Amino acid sequence: MDNFHEARSQHIIVHDFDMRRWGMQKARSYPGFKFSASDSWVLRLKQRNGIVSRRVQKLVSFREVKKQQELQEAINSFRTEMNSVIPDYSPRYVINTDQTGFKYEICSTRTLSYKGERRTFGAANSPTNRSTHSFTVQYLISLSGEIVGDVYVCLQVRFYLLMRDLISL
Repeated sequence: MDNFHEARSQHIIVHDFDMRRWGMQKARSYPGFKFSASDSWVLRLKQRNGIVSRRVQKLVSFREVKKQQELQEAINSFRTEMNSVIPDYSPRYVINTDQTGFKYEICSTRTLSYKGERRTFGAANSPTNRSTHSFTVQYLISLSGEIVGDVYVCLQVRFYLLMRDLISL
């Protein structure tokens, strides 16, 4: 299971034969232990540990995996540094900010339709720009829980990337 956890943490694709191979390698470390990594052994191992076969939804490069590890290290370093500095300041002056986006209208991206239909359209309840645009708000919030200053609102942000992803479904 350690090999499995390590492989999945790096997004390496794992199959039943990998589980068998790892089981056999572990069994070899115990002299005289008779073991065969049968289909039923692999099945029980997967059932006990909640492992199922899933469709890969996105392939990532090992470079992206390494970047994720470096990012996590930077996050941990930042947190450690901030936890040592924050007590020196009043909670009023420790400020956090984040953005959140809202769509004007949420439309389903799937529908039942006729088999073999060349193009399937869906209608929105409001004008097209209401279903293809969104707005963003950004607050500044102090550690004491107070909203600081004005709220930044950005209207009519077109979300091409979301539409591109929906079309590829």
